[in-house]
Amino acid sequence: MAEKFPLSLNSIQQRLAAYPLPDVDFVLGIGRGGSIPAEMVAKTISKPFRIIRVNFRDDKNQPQRQAPELLEELELPIQIGARILLVDDVSVTGKTLTTVKEKLTDFKVSTLVFKGNADHVLFPEINTCVEWPWNISEVEQQRKLAERRKFLKSLAGITAGMMLPLSGSGVLGSSSQAFQLIGRDRLGDLLPQRKFGNTGIDMTMLGLGGAHIARMSEKEAQKTIETALEGGIRFFDNAESYGSGLAEKRYGMFLSPKYRDVAFIQSKSTARDGKTAKAHLEGSLKRMNTDYLDLWFIHAVGSPTDVDNRINNGVLEVVMEAQQSGKVKYVGFSGHSDYKAHLRMLEKTNTMQVCQMPVNAFDPNYKSFIQNVLPRLVEKGIAPIAMKTLANGGFFGGTSHFNHGDKPKIVPNVLSVEEALFFSWSLPISVLVTGADDAKMLQEKIDLARKFQAFDEKERLDLVDRVAGFEGRFVEYYKV
Repeated sequence: MAEKFPLSLNSIQQRLAAYPLPDVDFVLGIGRGGSIPAEMVAKTISKPFRIIRVNFRDDKNQPQRQAPELLEELELPIQIGARILLVDDVSVTGKTLTTVKEKLTDFKVSTLVFKGNADHVLFPEINTCVEWPWNISEVEQQRKLAERRKFLKSLAGITAGMMLPLSGSGVLGSSSQAFQLIGRDRLGDLLPQRKFGNTGIDMTMLGLGGAHIARMSEKEAQKTIETALEGGIRFFDNAESYGSGLAEKRYGMFLSPKYRDVAFIQSKSTARDGKTAKAHLEGSLKRMNTDYLDLWFIHAVGSPTDVDNRINNGVLEVVMEAQQSGKVKYVGFSGHSDYKAHLRMLEKTNTMQVCQMPVNAFDPNYKSFIQNVLPRLVEKGIAPIAMKTLANGGFFGGTSHFNHGDKPKIVPNVLSVEEALFFSWSLPISVLVTGADDAKMLQEKIDLARKFQAFDEKERLDLVDRVAGFEGRFVEYYKV
């Protein structure tokens, strides 16, 4: 057997930078082989892209159908007549490119392959098989895929077990939501509730994120808080660092005075020492116009060393004293940078009752909190709170907090917002904290919570696999 021609990522990137790529509006990659090439091309020309799954050959590169077959509906978020660049890694007979092109008669289509025959060929000089850099560790990739499958399968049924048992009035009638009880309080119907770890209480499956409250106008902040309450949300997230205390002040203005009896309010402290932690707590209580917090977090733990230092400097001691004094009901920790920090916290103390961390469909592919931390939380009875379910803008091509950007987009090119949220809710999380830009956006999430139906193992894995070709350091840019 002839040796394969080795290509490095660097050589491909250099060739892409030098090649006169066509001016197009959208990049469409043919999965599986064209997934990574399409993403690289899209990044080079700063255009949106998505992957269309096509099956023709098996894992040994042998044809298994008479002709290539699309495995999903080809719906594109672009206008009729737009210019599309169709990308694959290799094209020999052109059958796959032709099959997809026949579905794109309403668009102006050109084709690009890294090797073979197309309108544009990146490496026309190569006429032998290629050792692609993303396939060099194919055995390792298959091992990780098997681990993902095993892990996601192990979660089947756990989430249903977190839902409130079927009892009382106001139960949703759908058999797929048979475990969801609609509770009520003086304001009306709540969103479906889930068990909150081993605390003995239940919590609405959707919570309002506080960071965005500080970024709104005062009028919009009030409207958003009231929309949350009217929509059945009872979990309210915040932190002393959000807007330098402004987010907490707005809870003190619009939430606590009228609704403290129905609102579960959490805040967080980034303190690195006990003295600062005490000051943060007193400041949070004052700004939010309350004499106690329902939940207080050691916030934004960034590494195992960071955890060690905070504990050694008295932060954990202050947190436990606050709980014993009644200023805080429940205690926990949060972070988004390094799952190893979460593991270290779980090693150092058994006092934590709640944990907040990134939970989204991309996470299992990159420095995963879901795979490394979530099983430990479930085992210990610690309530998992999901954040960054849309990667804090990363699903929209952004690489900075709160912002969309020009990087390849998971939403809407590959996943819908509904699919992204349903994925996270289909895992054993207690609450999904959403960062809404305004009241209208929050209402959309409330509506999704009310219509939620859990994804099974196959559906969850399909979403994980769909986004596997994206660049982790761009999508979840906040991870170390």
